[in-house]
Amino acid sequence: MEDEQQQRRILVTGIGDRVVAELVRELEDDESVELIAGVDFREPRRAFKRTEVMVADLRSRALGHILAAVQPDTVLHLQRASYGDEANAEEAHELSVMGTINLAASLQRIESVRRFVLMSSLHVYGGDPTDPAILTEDAKLKMPAKTKFAGELSEIESTVNLLAKGKRKLAVTCLRFADLIGRHSEEPMARYLRMPVVPSLLGYDPRLQFVHESDAIAILKRAALEDCAGLYNVAADGAVYLSQALRIGGRARLPIAPPLFGTMMGAANFAGLTALPPHHMHTLRYGRVVDNARAKLRFGQFRYTTREAVRDLFGTYAEPAAEFRKSEAEEKRFAAA
Repeated sequence: MEDEQQQRRILVTGIGDRVVAELVRELEDDESVELIAGVDFREPRRAFKRTEVMVADLRSRALGHILAAVQPDTVLHLQRASYGDEANAEEAHELSVMGTINLAASLQRIESVRRFVLMSSLHVYGGDPTDPAILTEDAKLKMPAKTKFAGELSEIESTVNLLAKGKRKLAVTCLRFADLIGRHSEEPMARYLRMPVVPSLLGYDPRLQFVHESDAIAILKRAALEDCAGLYNVAADGAVYLSQALRIGGRARLPIAPPLFGTMMGAANFAGLTALPPHHMHTLRYGRVVDNARAKLRFGQFRYTTREAVRDLFGTYAEPAAEFRKSEAEEKRFAAA
């Protein structure tokens, strides 16, 4: 309790991301935060009131000097692995995996650090028709990984978990987020669902689960300020089938034969209609639903259900809209269907 009342000195990676920038702006308004330092390999598009922004590659030696100067007690590693195609896969691996390895190694020399928060993804589970209907945090990850991205996430999580087992034993929080969506979201899945005509895999109607950006920011803020070490699946209550999500948004669906689907999505990416990376193809084939009980027990009830997050994505959700909320039992039955 005494530790939580101390003034926070927070270092945030990935501050160039819009969601991360919104989180930082909320942390700036919190009186318990003494200092915030943001690091990214790109210049942020948003201005901040009192955050010190530094443009640096996490793989560089400059990172050690930044950590030594800031002397953070909490590190939020929110620089997500780069979305992209096979052409820049090696660069993305270097930036995300090697950057995390260098960050973890650098932290071993900074005695002020006590907490580490990692923003991971449910894509670490990959995608497989033999997966259980509802995945829990205890589910074993597929080895070898089903996708290159899942392998990178697994490698990143393994690197971070070593911080909890070292001599100083940092309190490590790993948050596996569902795809983020919301009214202003430009995340890959949000852009995909907003396409006027949405390509889908012929013969498949996957169950999808999301988390609203505002819920993601709220959970990240609590993880930054509170002691909540552990592994959490972060996804809203309930699930929707792809066909249901498209009906909510009034979008037309274009079924494509599986052998041609990759080509179609590649053309859509090239035309700037979407930016859906290859690892999402497993989700659009098999779907994915996880148990969020552990996250709700620690962080409280999510503001948006998956269905409400989809409605907000398309601008059709208005608070409180209580009549649209299903009971928790109904949501669980639907998710398990």
